[in-house]
Amino acid sequence: MFTLRILGSSSATPAFSRFTSAQVLNYNDRYYLIDCGEGTQMQLQRYKIKYSRIDALFISHLHGDHILGVPGLLASLSIFERNAPLPVYAPAGLKEIIEVIFKF
Repeated sequence: MFTLRILGSSSATPAFSRFTSAQVLNYNDRYYLIDCGEGTQMQLQRYKIKYSRIDALFISHLHGDHILGVPGLLASLSIFERNAPLPVYAPAGLKEIIEVIFKF
């Protein structure tokens, strides 16, 4: 059994009633975050999905509306002292983008 929670479906910029792209797939009680646009953390809180429950992150492509929430999510996971690895499946280039952001 699975459920798919749409956290955001707006393109390029958030709209008043829609955040940028992010979905959570719950498959057999494992949680997969698909894309992570800005506002993803707020939506996870809104739908009472604990950050620690995320088993993997999938990024469809490197447009900002799909990735700009990743640095904040990773920072929050660090603050919450997540010890479990978070597998990230993304196109080449995401690692470099994240490294540059955290460098500054």
